[in-house]
Amino acid sequence: MNDHEYPMTMGFLRPPSRFVLLWIIGGFFALTLVVYAASFSGHFVRWDDGMLIYENPFIRGINLGTLKKIFTTYDPELYIPLTFFSYQIDYLIGGIYPGIYHLQNFLWHTGNALLVAWLCLLLSRRRWVAVVCGILFAVHPLHTEAVVWASARKDVLSTFFFLLSIIAYLSYRAHRQRGSYYGSIVAFLLALLAKVSVLTLPVVLLLIDVFQRRKWSVWMFVEKLPYVALSCVFGVIAWIGKAGVLGSSLLTEKVLMAPVSAVFYLEKIFLPVRLSVLYPFEGTPTLARMDILIPFIICILLAVAMVLTWRKRPEVSFGLAFFFVTVSPTLLNFAKGDFFYFASDRYAYVPSIGVLLMVAMLLALTSERSEAWAKWSTIGAVIVSIIFSGLALRQSLVWHDSTSLFTHTLSLYPDAYVALNNLGNVYRQQGETQQAMESYEKALSASERYSLHRVPGSVDTARSKILSNLGSVYRESGETQKATDAYKRALVLNPGNEYAHLGAGILAGQAGLYQTAEAEYRAALQIAPGFSTALINLGALYVGMGRIEDGIREYERAIDMNPFYPQAFYNYGVALNKVDRNREAIVAYRKAVALAPNFVAARLNLAILLYERQDREESIRQFSEVLRYDPTNRMALSALRQIEAQSTSSSRTR
Repeated sequence: MNDHEYPMTMGFLRPPSRFVLLWIIGGFFALTLVVYAASFSGHFVRWDDGMLIYENPFIRGINLGTLKKIFTTYDPELYIPLTFFSYQIDYLIGGIYPGIYHLQNFLWHTGNALLVAWLCLLLSRRRWVAVVCGILFAVHPLHTEAVVWASARKDVLSTFFFLLSIIAYLSYRAHRQRGSYYGSIVAFLLALLAKVSVLTLPVVLLLIDVFQRRKWSVWMFVEKLPYVALSCVFGVIAWIGKAGVLGSSLLTEKVLMAPVSAVFYLEKIFLPVRLSVLYPFEGTPTLARMDILIPFIICILLAVAMVLTWRKRPEVSFGLAFFFVTVSPTLLNFAKGDFFYFASDRYAYVPSIGVLLMVAMLLALTSERSEAWAKWSTIGAVIVSIIFSGLALRQSLVWHDSTSLFTHTLSLYPDAYVALNNLGNVYRQQGETQQAMESYEKALSASERYSLHRVPGSVDTARSKILSNLGSVYRESGETQKATDAYKRALVLNPGNEYAHLGAGILAGQAGLYQTAEAEYRAALQIAPGFSTALINLGALYVGMGRIEDGIREYERAIDMNPFYPQAFYNYGVALNKVDRNREAIVAYRKAVALAPNFVAARLNLAILLYERQDREESIRQFSEVLRYDPTNRMALSALRQIEAQSTSSSRTR
């Protein structure tokens, strides 16, 4: 590779001394620690964390099987194998302890802030600009979601390698070293493996070339070909995974909603208040609406400004172009099923860099003409950093747990039925039945008003999901008829709702309608072949009918499907015990309690079997463990008394 005929107008800056560098790194970590330390004690939230982390069997180990799985599946929409691998490392270190996952997000974010400062130094040639951009990126409240939400690992991870790729590319241009060029491509590949939204990197590199007044040539484009090839490959992969989401909105809606999202992110970069996990959009997008028309006009004006300011203020053109290019992959991702949302805070994580750089460079240029302006610019930057730090700290507390997250969302958007539905799930999990019912019913009412109904009689996944959840809480409360009605309504709205089929099957099984129950479970499995819960219920149905060997086979299928499901091993152990395969039952119970140490029923059964096999010492230990989790458990207390009495009697006999 020869770049001699295309000399850079800006040389690659030498890094500071090791002493200064350590102070800079330490300072950034101290700053982000002050803002985000509280998030380390946060819980997982019912917003993808279950699907990606604590209910995901394929992060619970690093072996050929799990590695193959994470590299051959979606999440279910995104292809993020490197992100899954990072979760595997977390699990290896701390199991399903949320603090470990939050800590790794924090480390990647702090690294990103340092890389932002480095990149801005290379692009602006001004240390003040680099420091301001790095600090504001580190403490910006809009970035809180990406930092404290465990499921946003893909955003902080992909950004790290995205920035590293750009910096390596600039090093290659400065020193003409092939190693830096190849390193940049490898970093880009890693970024794409973490999240595909960084696929606009080739355009960003071209923007940097133009910004730095690089001489136009064929080689300027040829050297981007490996990046373009990677972008195309991963773009196709992403399109396949997102086909359902992208197909859930019309082309006209995509065109009209894109400016709304872009302008919203610009607004929140400058005024990061009233932040939420979701921003619902109500009604039908049309240019006749002022909340659509005004952002549309603003985007046109900004596009004109990029062209007009190119010669005199290239930093404005570059900053805006960087923002629009990097935000563009997310602008089509605003509809899921029957739900419209027009923004997600984490989507502005990378695009905000362009805006921060633009503002900081404009302030720096102005400050060079006036010492007073330079002084006030620095004071202003400090004040803004302090305010942003406070807002980010407050926003991080919103993500402490699911209840605080969705309650906060509903304080801003009372009719956000997705938040209402998720809050109902939280209440149901906590055993707060009445509150769960009320939340689901409010969600159902809101969805009837605001969900998207394109064709009468079409599939309505939103209301079907809510009705299915409502049916489950009715069923658990013993209100069988209400539960039956809810499941029926759910299946009318969406016959492909596997959870409604599951619930209907459970009700049928409880009523002794075994054939109906079996048909419902089979229907759920036909819709979702990987639905291990349906397999477990089918196995339980067979065992209850006396078809124990059939039940055992279904449990084995469920375990093969999800080898980290404690309930599957427990049910399997019960079935094995019924056919006197006690040694295998002990193995199954041991696996259940290894996966869920507080699984009292599994420990009790294990202790009983161990006692029957004359392993009194281990039996006593298991009964004692039961009492550690359930101090008033009568069966464990009685068993320990009997064992002690037998031991005393045996001693007297001797």
